[in-house]
Amino acid sequence: MTRKAMTTGVAASAALGVVAATILGFVWAAAWSGFTLSVLWGWFVVPVFSLPALSVAQAYGIALVVRTAKGWDTRTDKNADSFGTLLGRAFMAAPLVSGVSLLFGWVAKSFV
Repeated sequence: MTRKAMTTGVAASAALGVVAATILGFVWAAAWSGFTLSVLWGWFVVPVFSLPALSVAQAYGIALVVRTAKGWDTRTDKNADSFGTLLGRAFMAAPLVSGVSLLFGWVAKSFV
């Protein structure tokens, strides 16, 4: 099979698509992370400690501070997965992890 050379315009479009998908992925994960933390905060922290409720943006900010203090994952092992596969997993992981967390939180809240 022969490989076709990309023109400059196609390469620029591909690069722009990668950047846009990455930014969208971060925004998507941030929205789910902030929503999940704000709901769980409202269910458990507000009634126990009488603290104010958090907006999604405030909750994401707190999650970002904690993630930064904990340290970023700097593994050097490279997977053979393509960028598209990794991005697809990232788009699926955010709502899946948030949904499971909210489910467990809802179950715990039901027993309180």
